Amino acid sequence: MTHPMPSVLLVDDHPLFRKGLRMMLSTSELVQASFHEAGSVMEAMDLDVRVDLVLLDISMPGGDGLSGIAGLRERWPEAHVVILSGYDHQELMRDAARSGASGFLSKALAPEVICTQVRQWLQESRPDGAFEMTVPLESAGHATGEHEDVLPPRQYEVLKLVAQGFSNKAIAKRLDVSEHTIRNQVVAILRHFGAQTRTQAVANAQRHGVLPGAFVK
Repeated sequence: MTHPMPSVLLVDDHPLFRKGLRMMLSTSELVQASFHEAGSVMEAMDLDVRVDLVLLDISMPGGDGLSGIAGLRERWPEAHVVILSGYDHQELMRDAARSGASGFLSKALAPEVICTQVRQWLQESRPDGAFEMTVPLESAGHATGEHEDVLPPRQYEVLKLVAQGFSNKAIAKRLDVSEHTIRNQVVAILRHFGAQTRTQAVANAQRHGVLPGAFVK
């Protein structure tokens, strides 16, 4: 049985940015998907397409992108909605999480990191294995030299909260999982970045472009 190619919807009111992002993703060997574009949340809602991942700019015409998350989730209940922003202010990230976003991607991240995160969000959107990327993540990572800097989406969420100073207990409450689960995620993050402490892990992540330098207080 042939499964449809995963689908990404880019929602941003700047046509040049949408074009650049689409070109970056579509030419990357890490991402194999079809792409759709919309200049606003309202325009996106009118599209008659299947969507696995929505990349939503945080500032949109007629109100910011956060207010459109609920509608997008209702329109495509199986899709991840990930906020894109050029700013990594802590309150923006908290607002995104409170509004129901699946994640937060900084426009300041290296292109290879963005492409790999998009790939992982797409794979998470098909938990039944309905599609398989033809380029293994490990092989693609060695080709780009970025494999060692890439985290699974959930660990990336935990890392961002660690960078903001949240305790394991607070992270567990925010992500609605057990504190034991978060403790294991933090251990995996420390191992991933060869760090002994949480602060060192964040510093190493910044050094490798996984987190922007302004992320930490």
